[in-house]
Amino acid sequence: MKKDIARITNLEKKYDYFVINNDGWLQLKNYNGKCVFNDSEQCTIYEKRPEGCQLYPIIYDEEKNCATLDEVCPHGREFRISKIKLGNLRSLILRLNDERSRRK
Repeated sequence: MKKDIARITNLEKKYDYFVINNDGWLQLKNYNGKCVFNDSEQCTIYEKRPEGCQLYPIIYDEEKNCATLDEVCPHGREFRISKIKLGNLRSLILRLNDERSRRK
């Protein structure tokens, strides 16, 4: 998302270092299955992390068309999907879809 990218580039991180364009979807790059900002112990930009990361482990399951908790997260069962977080996820999905359609 534009705001996330601006916030991260203000940390003197170059766009090409952390963004990959996957058919119009902008995603964080991963190396060896870990986010480019994960130093194997923690997120190095935690206070400035993208909105999707802030909502994690709540994710959108495209196949089921619903919000769910990521099964890969080792602490996923400790979280609940609140109405506020669900609304935030819906808003994020709408904005991401809008931004993608503008890029195409």
